[in-house]
Amino acid sequence: MSCQSPPTLQELAEDSFLRDPVLAISDLDRVPSYFFPSLFKKACSRRCISIMMAMVRVWPFPCLPLGAMIMRSRAYKKILEIILFELDDLLLQKVFHSRCRLKVLDLRFMPLKMWDKWSVFMTSDWSENPAGVDHSGTEVKPLVKVVIDLVLKSDSVDTIASFVVKWVGRRKGLMSLCCGHLQIWSMSAKYHREVLEILDLDSIQKLSLYYMNNTTCLFSFSPYLGRMRHLRSLLLCHLSGPGFFLTPVEKQRIITQFTSQFVNLTHLRSLHLHNVFFLRGHLDELFWWLKSPLETLLVTKCFLSKSDWTHMCEFLCASQLKHLILKWTILTNFSPEPLRVLLLKTASTLITLDLEGCQLMDSQLNAILPALRHCTQLTRLNFYGNSLSSCDLEGVDITRSG
Repeated sequence: MSCQSPPTLQELAEDSFLRDPVLAISDLDRVPSYFFPSLFKKACSRRCISIMMAMVRVWPFPCLPLGAMIMRSRAYKKILEIILFELDDLLLQKVFHSRCRLKVLDLRFMPLKMWDKWSVFMTSDWSENPAGVDHSGTEVKPLVKVVIDLVLKSDSVDTIASFVVKWVGRRKGLMSLCCGHLQIWSMSAKYHREVLEILDLDSIQKLSLYYMNNTTCLFSFSPYLGRMRHLRSLLLCHLSGPGFFLTPVEKQRIITQFTSQFVNLTHLRSLHLHNVFFLRGHLDELFWWLKSPLETLLVTKCFLSKSDWTHMCEFLCASQLKHLILKWTILTNFSPEPLRVLLLKTASTLITLDLEGCQLMDSQLNAILPALRHCTQLTRLNFYGNSLSSCDLEGVDITRSG
């Protein structure tokens, strides 16, 4: 026989509060802020529409993390519509209740248990870049920022995301659309351009580009990349590009247009290149434009040219690496000297070195071992999948992997 804990006094008070919507709404001004998260969660689950709407009007925190509720039921879109319509009334009035501090509506998915952490309600980082400029050149400061993670594919985005994008797009100057993680798959130039024009590109912190093999789209997308000035993580995956249809001059024009945008990415700390065949022989251009040090550099399943490999160690972006991953990038026929130089440059910062599947030979490993012994912070070293008969790692303080 199970013994269920009796409800707490707070739970009893909340249940009583939600049973009488008229009285609850009239008493909201007297409800301590501490009770708002739990009350709002219960109001959503019980579909107490009028109470939800009233709570939005007096929300006492900078952030309403509605994403903790999303995808939990088919009713989510209805709840979202209700809250956005209520916000619409507030924004059109441009006068908020004296208690309302709402600045960010966060629609990113997060575990429901996050509602037990006060930090999610206090987040206001998305107001780092609070103002935009309208077509007349006048500075416009949005009253509320809507934060969402977006996945753009060759067809349209999913219905909920599409609804949010269109909603915010019709309310320029009142709302702005921020994006934590933007994923683009097989870019469709026309549709994606419409979404990118609505997004606050300054807000994007993580960008993943997959299978963007249409060079016209890549060329058109490049200026948008340059406007993502707070980007911290970038993944380029399967960027092959139909280079055989282009003249050398055309290909160089597209590569220059793309790589030159990296000069604006001063906050970029993680760069992952996975099977980026289109940039073979031009990685030095990309690294040259990066003017801030990276913390993580991943070059996986890439076919490097001799020039790519030789120049990788020369640039500022690789001078303070913490994590260097070169998995399944064949290095058999390359001199170990550039890697040796890079290890010496990053000796005081490097934590991870992953050379899995690079098909290194004994002679190459022996050439870099003295430099490895200078890497005083190294805690993970992976040599799995290399043609090594023996290795003398004495003096290298690591936890081996693989």
